Amino acid sequence: MYTHKLIEYLKTFDRKEMTRFREFACSPYFNKHEKVRQLIEYLSDIFPDFNEKNCDRELLFQKIIGEATFNQVKIAVIFTYSMRLLKRFLIEEELRQEDQEQERRLLFLRQLRRRKLYPFFEKEFQKSEKELTKQSRRDSWYFQQHFELVTEADNYFTETRLGKKDENLQVRQFNLDIFYLAEKLRDACEMHVRSNLLKMDFQASLLDYLLQEMDEHPDRYAEYPVVQVYYRIYRMLKEEDVQYYYDALPYLEKLTRLFSIEETKTIYNYFQNYCAQQINRGKYDFLKEIFKLYQLQLQEGLLLEKGFLSEWHYKNIVTVGLLLEETAWVKSFIEKYKEKLPPESVDNAYRFNLASYYYATQQLDQVLELLVKVEYSDLRYSLGAKVLLLRTYYDLDEYEALHSLTDSFRQYLSRNKLLADSRRKSYIQLFKLTRKAAQLRTRKEYQNNQKWGHDLKKLEAEIQEKSIFNKPWLMEKVQELKKLMPERL
Repeated sequence: MYTHKLIEYLKTFDRKEMTRFREFACSPYFNKHEKVRQLIEYLSDIFPDFNEKNCDRELLFQKIIGEATFNQVKIAVIFTYSMRLLKRFLIEEELRQEDQEQERRLLFLRQLRRRKLYPFFEKEFQKSEKELTKQSRRDSWYFQQHFELVTEADNYFTETRLGKKDENLQVRQFNLDIFYLAEKLRDACEMHVRSNLLKMDFQASLLDYLLQEMDEHPDRYAEYPVVQVYYRIYRMLKEEDVQYYYDALPYLEKLTRLFSIEETKTIYNYFQNYCAQQINRGKYDFLKEIFKLYQLQLQEGLLLEKGFLSEWHYKNIVTVGLLLEETAWVKSFIEKYKEKLPPESVDNAYRFNLASYYYATQQLDQVLELLVKVEYSDLRYSLGAKVLLLRTYYDLDEYEALHSLTDSFRQYLSRNKLLADSRRKSYIQLFKLTRKAAQLRTRKEYQNNQKWGHDLKKLEAEIQEKSIFNKPWLMEKVQELKKLMPERL
């Protein structure tokens, strides 16, 4: 098989892209090499079956070069020229995108100026500036585009009107300042997150000066959400005071209007990760906050990728909703978004999350019936299903099944090497201590009250001091057991 990066690139194409590339190769303006055209046409004909048979070296040589004796150099040259053509095609494809209109206008302006078509330049510049300012977007992209636009205007002024008053240089500096400040603050947020995640040290030169500028002149940048939101997010991530979270929160309502979809999603991720950190620290009020964030994103369609909702977003939203006892809302969500799950994961995701709902509403027989149908090919589903089974067996007093599950789960974890040690230990502790709680409950009727109460207090202390998955649920079960203790104990 002929292995070449050209074929690897083409494997990422869809049918429409492959057709456009074929048309591109057939245009004499872009390609005058007949053998390159023949190669692209052949690859288009066999698309997407770039297999060993269709891409055999000698077969390609015969179809394109047409000589009896195979010559590696000749076919390699055709592939090299074709790769150059593909790179140009990808650039043209990028410029075809709707969000590249401003870049196309800028390139056209540059051509008008270089050709000294100044009257046309002036009209086109006014049109471009009007179109840019009409846009609702006010993220860093906007200020970058405005900066580049007035840079062309300033170049035009230098060529034609030097000595007269002109505001373009000042406007250029203003847009550069906002763009630079926004980008530096955005990078600072990302560097802080990555430094914690990857244990890396980043150097953000001039950041302290920019933060000082923001602190000392808040009114100067009050009208620019792109600066304000990243400044507040950075403070939120860096400082311990949760007030920075609430200070930044109002800007979320403006994001979908002022920012690109991708940047809006990134900003929501910062807020969600912050809420998750606070929840992990025991600040459970942030469950309500993360639930609000999910609801806002659902309303704006921000969680959909190509029309589909990730099964993990689906699961996380259900989990948070159930923790907040929003059972009616969760049931409606499970059914409503079932059809938006990716086809390959819809059955597993739907059954697992419906089982979680049935557990929360104590329809325990339904839980067992659904979990039997969940496929455990994914580690996350496997772990989640086993934890849900554990809780269901406990609530149903199915202690024999619970003990069997605990033993098999310990073996499962010992065989699975993908799970981090810290998570492995937190799961082991959950199963181990749930088993102890179940044993205590079965011994209540015949064990000495003093001994039973002592063992329960010991179990509670053990749970409190250890890192345990699903710890709040386990503590809830301990509280239920404590109600069975005589008051004098």
